[in-house]
Amino acid sequence: MSANDCTCGTAVLERSTLERPRFFPRQLITPDDLTLGQDYLRNKIRRINRYLHGWGVVCGARVVQPAKAQAWKVVIQTGYILGPFGDEIVLDREICFDLRTRCMEAASGDACDEIVDPLCPDQTVTARKAGTPYYVAVRYKEMAGRPVRVQPVGCGCDDTHCEYSRWRDGYEICVLDECPASHGGDAPTWDGLITPHGIPACPACPEDPWVVLARVKTDEKGNVTEIDNCSCRRMVLSLAPYWSRCNEPAIVPTPVPGGGGDTPAPPAPIN
Repeated sequence: MSANDCTCGTAVLERSTLERPRFFPRQLITPDDLTLGQDYLRNKIRRINRYLHGWGVVCGARVVQPAKAQAWKVVIQTGYILGPFGDEIVLDREICFDLRTRCMEAASGDACDEIVDPLCPDQTVTARKAGTPYYVAVRYKEMAGRPVRVQPVGCGCDDTHCEYSRWRDGYEICVLDECPASHGGDAPTWDGLITPHGIPACPACPEDPWVVLARVKTDEKGNVTEIDNCSCRRMVLSLAPYWSRCNEPAIVPTPVPGGGGDTPAPPAPIN
């Protein structure tokens, strides 16, 4: 179940999302019971991310030119992002992205390879005029992985059925035609946080899953002429770089009379 199919990051299932399984002796456990436990925890984390941390780029994910400039190509550096529905998007490797390709999928941990030539028939190529901006954006996407053979039911001869045994946290990078409305306007100031105010309303459910990374412009030959990482990027306030020291005075032990610390006093002489 992807967070993009849900209401504000909470999976819509036939069972309650605020419900977790309770196990007891001699219980018959089904896949639904085990999946329910995972959904309960994941949806709780999504809600914490949405309501306490917000969404956007936390760190990194800068869009730059490749070391050797290539037409239509940009490199998305490693970074950490919180999606609008509360999902983590981990860019744990540099991604070489071709602007002519509408979208590409990737999964955390895969090798950093060039994507398929966008001129192939199975690729969607975006035709744009020189100077028209590309908005490079990313969204969370769940991907199935590690297929395994399923044991046949009964004594049938069909033993070739396979099922995916893993869900991988992946992402999809696409080119948008414009900066989404959710990324517009001025960022809130600190005054609204430290000034007394009324009871705030809960954040509205986002209308789209995208987090924009950069606005990119090219000439008619595809040479990159501008990469703007800030004008349409939404950042999440992170306290990770900040820390402090305590200011208590050092503790000076009180000397023990007749001795020094734990050393016992010498015995009195015998007459």
